[in-house]
Amino acid sequence: MKKVYRTFFVRNLSSFMLPVLIPLIMLGGLSIAIIQRYVGIEAQTANQNVLDRMQGNVELLFEELDTLHMHAVSSALEFDRLRNMLNEPLPSAEDYRELASFKNFIDSPAIARPYIESIYVYVENDRGRFISSTTGGTMAFDDTYDAEWYGSYAAHRDTGKDKQWSEPRSFDKYGLATFRTDVISLYQMLDIEGKNDAVIVLNVRLDYLKEQLSLMPTSSDQHLLITDLQRQVIVRGDEPNPPSFTPRTLFDPMRPERLYGEAALGYEVLELQSPQYGLHFVSVTPKAALYELPIRLALYTGIAALLSILAAVAVSLIFARRNVRNIRHIVDMLHDAEQGTEPAARAGKNDVNAYIVQQILANFLEKKYLKTQLARRKAVNELMELSALQSQLNPHFLLNTLETVKWKAAALAGGMDNELTQMIEQLGEILKGALDLEEKEVTIEEEIRYTESYLAIQRMRSGEAFDVVWDCRAQGAEIRILKLLLQPLVENSLIHGLRGQQGGVIKIKLYESRGMLRLSVFDNGRGMTPRRLQELQSKLEGPFGQSAHIGVSNTHKRLKLAYGKKYGLRIYSREGKGTLVQIVIPLAQVKKAGGITGNSNHSERFV
Repeated sequence: MKKVYRTFFVRNLSSFMLPVLIPLIMLGGLSIAIIQRYVGIEAQTANQNVLDRMQGNVELLFEELDTLHMHAVSSALEFDRLRNMLNEPLPSAEDYRELASFKNFIDSPAIARPYIESIYVYVENDRGRFISSTTGGTMAFDDTYDAEWYGSYAAHRDTGKDKQWSEPRSFDKYGLATFRTDVISLYQMLDIEGKNDAVIVLNVRLDYLKEQLSLMPTSSDQHLLITDLQRQVIVRGDEPNPPSFTPRTLFDPMRPERLYGEAALGYEVLELQSPQYGLHFVSVTPKAALYELPIRLALYTGIAALLSILAAVAVSLIFARRNVRNIRHIVDMLHDAEQGTEPAARAGKNDVNAYIVQQILANFLEKKYLKTQLARRKAVNELMELSALQSQLNPHFLLNTLETVKWKAAALAGGMDNELTQMIEQLGEILKGALDLEEKEVTIEEEIRYTESYLAIQRMRSGEAFDVVWDCRAQGAEIRILKLLLQPLVENSLIHGLRGQQGGVIKIKLYESRGMLRLSVFDNGRGMTPRRLQELQSKLEGPFGQSAHIGVSNTHKRLKLAYGKKYGLRIYSREGKGTLVQIVIPLAQVKKAGGITGNSNHSERFV
């Protein structure tokens, strides 16, 4: 049956699951693909716009250097006079006037632009001097707190490769570590008298750049940063403070997780290069945030698929269980038909298919069952007819003959006081009651008298010693029961319970309890095993003649015929303890008109 159940389950599961999962997966996958493509295009467009705007804002800040450069080109003579002024040991008053005029050239943008930290102008001279927007006159490299930029200029001047470049730097303003200043320096080399013999340095504050990056319209998880051509990070929009560039942080666009940590689906990196200033503008966005909608849709599709699978499994289990139950019912119906029991359809009317099939099968088996019952009844009727023919002897002839035998035995024994005569007399009493076909019911006193006669015969016949204990608390002529109910039960106790045992006791009880008349016969004989007791009970319910306890079986069927199917013998037994046989009869069916005596609430249980 497990194999059948598994087969039905797999078949039902495929029938329910495939029509649901295939459209769900196809529609879900197609939706995810379309939305992912759309989101990807939109995200790339948005990121590109952010980078374009970031580049425009930053280059707008750096355009001040182009203005200074154009002024320098158009004022080459002034730069030449500046060289002479820087070479002089002590500038004259005229030099200071010209220097003040020249300084207006760099001081004005430095003051007007809050993002400019300082502007330096250097023309080659023998005294190592330059002018700065942060001081009133000339500065010597030995006296300034920021001379690092000159090394970068010297390196580029010697190579002559780039006229314009940028680099991030840090220096201690006023020589104090608490005034650590981070800037990005933009260099513009000039040709005054020789090649690359002058330079303008524009220092832009990195905190201002960071503020500009933070103001960009980005998503919650998007990161913006600016690097130089060597991928060294200049500024990050997601840092609380601009970093000091010793050592410098490298950004690898192929491995962004080194800078931002691992991400479940990786990162989407988009770059925009500014070759004029040697900068890279970078946008880094986790794909989980970028493709949140497709991921959520995929999650919902997966949940829906899982729920569909669970629902399909549940429905398949229900249908498989119902199919197996229907098959089991059909098998039970066939088994009932084989056992001779009337088959009955077990399917509910809600299950139309199973109900129809089982009704058809039930009708077929019912016809077969009726044929079997008719054949069985025919055989039983023939057997009863034969038994009736064999028992058609004149009861009066038997009683008269037995009376003649009794007097002959008395004559031979010299009187009536002998065992043979007494046995014949007791047997006559039993036969007189048994052969009286007109009276089918007797009083309790008469039933006790028949039983006493039988016990007397058994004592004289077997010679075995056994005790009989009577407990009768239900008497009176108004209570009439089927005759010879106790005798077969006592006979069963003597033959099957006490035979061959010493100290045997038979207890016979008759009493009323809760509207019932209860009769019981108990013996302390050998008892029965549970298996033997079950076999006996099964044979009692079977056709007549199957049980070796003919008297007990006959009594059981007489009780059912007289008082109803639920009233019969109740047998309790334990091996080595004894056997109890109980009869329960409704008082309403055995009481005639008039009151009764000896009411009792006594109940009995075999232990």
